Amino acid sequence: MTDYHSIDSPINQRATGKGKPFLGVRYVNCQCYGRLYMNDDKNAYVGCCPRCGKRYHARIGESGTDCRMFVAAC
Repeated sequence: MTDYHSIDSPINQRATGKGKPFLGVRYVNCQCYGRLYMNDDKNAYVGCCPRCGKRYHARIGESGTDCRMFVAAC
């Protein structure tokens, strides 16, 4: 996915053991926060900016990452 950069402070989305896994995203151009949720195939996180509606798709790689907060320019 383009325009994504990892932030050093990861968030553990499974801390409560409930809900659907997600990535937190700070949309810098729209100055807001949103989430990308894991799709049903469990091969990507998908969602859109809550202000402008630009769609994002983050594939889940084999090695993965421990980071759960990202920055996007929409």
